[in-house]
Amino acid sequence: MPPAMTPVLENKLSGLNEIRVFRTIFESGPISRAKVARRLNLSRAAVTLITQKLAKRGLLATVGKGASTERGGRREVLLAISPRAGFILAAQLERDFFRFGLLDSNARRIDQETQSYALGTPPAQVLDRLIKGMQKMLRSHRVPADRILGMGIGLPGILNYEQGCLREAYTLQGWQDFPVQSYLSKSLAVPVQLENDVKAVTLGEFQFGSGRLVRDLICLWVEDGIGAGIIVNGQLLRGATSSAGEIGYNELALGQAGARSLLISPQHYDWGDILSHSNLKEAAKRGREDGWTTSLPTNGEVVDILAAAESGDPLALHLVKDFGRLLGAVCVNLIYSFNPPLMILHGPLFYRSPLVADEVRAHVAHGILRSPVEAVDIRTGMLGENAVLVGAATLVLENLFKDSPQRAAPSPAPARAR
Repeated sequence: MPPAMTPVLENKLSGLNEIRVFRTIFESGPISRAKVARRLNLSRAAVTLITQKLAKRGLLATVGKGASTERGGRREVLLAISPRAGFILAAQLERDFFRFGLLDSNARRIDQETQSYALGTPPAQVLDRLIKGMQKMLRSHRVPADRILGMGIGLPGILNYEQGCLREAYTLQGWQDFPVQSYLSKSLAVPVQLENDVKAVTLGEFQFGSGRLVRDLICLWVEDGIGAGIIVNGQLLRGATSSAGEIGYNELALGQAGARSLLISPQHYDWGDILSHSNLKEAAKRGREDGWTTSLPTNGEVVDILAAAESGDPLALHLVKDFGRLLGAVCVNLIYSFNPPLMILHGPLFYRSPLVADEVRAHVAHGILRSPVEAVDIRTGMLGENAVLVGAATLVLENLFKDSPQRAAPSPAPARAR
């Protein structure tokens, strides 16, 4: 029996082989017809006929040509999902703002908007504003309802996927058990997919960013705290209660070693407290009080600390290096535990300066267990501040077919960053 599809595709795909071909091109495109035929054990003629039909229906597009064959034959045409196959609504919900966008079926941004809201605003009021913003965006781009593939949303916290709500909501106070999924779905009349924001970033990087060439990776997000998304054998690791990757709550006891760091105070009990933007700013204040020479403004932001470190400010440079060292220790533990070929660093710290990432790499390079350390490539994310939206769109695309397959075969890890 063919897998379940979203309503938008039900009238455009018929028969198991059409579905299999479409899924393969989504998972592996751009890809040639010959490779599709080999992967699915179909004849080249059958794949050609199917892809021609799908192209006429607006689902596939040609995107260039591949390399010549070993015998010097003609370069094969490469196929990918057409941007016109449908539209996706994507959203990111955080403590005091939400971001939403309209994306095409290749998760490319068409439009985007960010709105702030007051802490403590009831969930229904926040979501009503989000819904109105999305409806206005759809009208402005004249998107018909039957062209919307679905909506994806990333938000912080531990999710209850069955109920479509937050099981635990420490960042979004007051949101626990609120039916986010059904509220949005009823108002927008589209299928809605929920995911933790860090896991959404991880999915986006895996499908459309730095992780496209691997089947195993870890993505670290650093901002209000720290969290990880973990891909194992092509599948996102969620865990028994969807809390896999919540490394910010890992407890620590550093004793005298911790006392020597401006980033660690007696009030810090876990990595989420220490490896956060707010603590980095507080550490700058503690450094000034301890007599460090610095040009940092009294209430400087993280961007000020990074800029000062780039200019050689003693305090700022010390803080950035210490932050990178501690983050490197977290990375080493994850590398030893999961042995990934790729680790992706995400968050504003990495978008604005290479210093923290460089320090992480330097710390990891000195790890005691050599084989996993030497095998891992540590990169910054490709998707930037839009990573959650791209990840939310990826949720929709991966749920076009509820039993979406894993990638066909492992690929070598990308070349190590220099």
